[in-house]
Amino acid sequence: MEFQDTPVVLIGAHAGTGPAVVRAFVERGARVAVGQVAGQEAKPALPGTVQFDVDTSDTASIAAFFDSCEAAVGPLSVLVNVAPPIASGNALDFKPEDYRAAVERELIGPILCMQEAARRMLPRGFGRIMSFISMSGKTGVHKHVAPFAAAKGGLLAFSRTLAAELAPSGVTVNVLATALFDVQVASMHDGAEVVKGIPVGRPGRSEEAAHAVLFLASRDAGYVTGETLNLSGGRFMD
Repeated sequence: MEFQDTPVVLIGAHAGTGPAVVRAFVERGARVAVGQVAGQEAKPALPGTVQFDVDTSDTASIAAFFDSCEAAVGPLSVLVNVAPPIASGNALDFKPEDYRAAVERELIGPILCMQEAARRMLPRGFGRIMSFISMSGKTGVHKHVAPFAAAKGGLLAFSRTLAAELAPSGVTVNVLATALFDVQVASMHDGAEVVKGIPVGRPGRSEEAAHAVLFLASRDAGYVTGETLNLSGGRFMD
């Protein structure tokens, strides 16, 4: 029960594998706060959590959000940024405003949240910061997700820089790059074909993403920072 009473904050936790990550922390006794991001569909709080609204484009809103989280669950130990659903289209067809919106939502917003979290963790000498980015942000091989991939690629680079700067402090910063997971397959018209290209022969299970987060959040992961953990079933290796 390493995470018993550990204060954990997840932003965008209703998306993708987020609910499984929340469930994994809650089952291990963590105190979990969830950020409901402005502009996304409002959803009820996930079981075992407290939930607060946050406008990730506004530093005052972010600071107020973390104040509320810490008042409810305690001094922040773990922050997880969860990637929301992505738009699909050809790179040449997206409008300038589509790219600007993706960068604001998927890069600037998470950066501002990571900054605020790190400032709170530094004086305590411990913290775990991580973000889901999707393999499209690392490999660039996925078609039709150019704005998202560009923003997530930027988040990967920022995470590495932040990790290097915070490394002596006890605060780690890591990224999880996911490929095809169970929560995506149902909405894909060619899901079965994509699965054929995965060496393990199946999509990832949300619980597997959750356990990867648990490892990176643990004290045993103190020597792991600035890394990108591939969760792709062997489809992408480095």
